Amino acid sequence: MAGGIYNETYFKNYPEEKDRDGILYGIILVNMKTWERETIKVGIAKGRTFKDAVRRGRGFTNYDIRIQRLWQGSLYDCWRFEQKLHNQFQNDRHKTEHKFGGHTECFSMDSKILEVFPKKNEIFRD
Repeated sequence: MAGGIYNETYFKNYPEEKDRDGILYGIILVNMKTWERETIKVGIAKGRTFKDAVRRGRGFTNYDIRIQRLWQGSLYDCWRFEQKLHNQFQNDRHKTEHKFGGHTECFSMDSKILEVFPKKNEIFRD
């Protein structure tokens, strides 16, 4: 998995970041030229709302965003859930028409990744 800024080394070097508010999101990106559902993106962001995730995202200007799933927790637990999902569905990877921050976190529209998204009160377990 091509990584963003978060990994075990990051959290080891910045342990105070582990407990910050985080959000894990699953969205569908709709291509604004064709109005076709292009891809599913699963990512994380610091903060407590999806607005925090959109603010962080770069290049979503080519897409209409359809929120499908949200899960709030510590940034570290969001990252661990994200890694688990990305690994479990690595065969469903999808390359988007447009590049943006997080374009490597996209999955085909027929992926079942959103169906196994963590539930609201679910706790991460290895």
